[in-house]
Amino acid sequence: RINNHSSYADVSTIPNLPQPSTMPEPVAGWGGLSRMHLIGTGLMFLAIFMGLTPALLSLDEIIITEHDAMPEKTAYNTIVFCVAAIPAAISQLYKERTMIRLKQPIDRNKLNLVLSIFQLLFAVVVSPLAYGLQGMGAGSGWTAQYPSTQISQNFSDGFYCFLGILDTDTQATGYPEDARCEYAWELVIMHVISILLVGVACDKLAAATKIMYRGVSMGIMVAVIFMFIYQIRDKWCEYGPIVSFFHLTSTAVLIVGADVYHRV
Repeated sequence: RINNHSSYADVSTIPNLPQPSTMPEPVAGWGGLSRMHLIGTGLMFLAIFMGLTPALLSLDEIIITEHDAMPEKTAYNTIVFCVAAIPAAISQLYKERTMIRLKQPIDRNKLNLVLSIFQLLFAVVVSPLAYGLQGMGAGSGWTAQYPSTQISQNFSDGFYCFLGILDTDTQATGYPEDARCEYAWELVIMHVISILLVGVACDKLAAATKIMYRGVSMGIMVAVIFMFIYQIRDKWCEYGPIVSFFHLTSTAVLIVGADVYHRV
């Protein structure tokens, strides 16, 4: 017989039962971010600054590499690559802000498809303008190469290079750097497939945030290790122990900052 007046123990008094975690208090004036968010963000900014330090010193003619044949060119490319992440971050923030403000169900697949189409169109328009940037820091007067005045010619050359039918003379002398069109379309397709696979993996692991963020940290470490091995093998640009120290230390600080940020 069931006793309807049975008393049950309070679950909070049961030992070894995990208690619900409490969200940390947000810091006033920081848009709801907690102290852990701010510490993690600060560490990631510190990591970025440490990674850019060799490039910034090279631009100030303080060469800390061993025998890099093109320190200024390497510095400009590094800085531009880092700055290119700013519009991508703004786009991501705007997308998240829009999804929060609408407060209605959104088909993420359709949204990502529309964004991908706009990104493709933007790249098609802007890429021919930026071909001259391949020669950044290559010598005096390199700034006159940008913006390019031969947009249509650049576009057609890029299309022919993608198909692998660009003539060898244009590849050798048409642009500030030699154009290497071998396996161009294969590399583009592999790049697109890789992005799609990362997106699918993030969607599948969205609920398991700890696993996803650990995977991101592992991906950063693997990428840095492979690039470091490539750098060691390439004697043409052997940067030396000082630059390697900055790069490896910035990687460690970046991973720690990301881990602190996502602990909340």
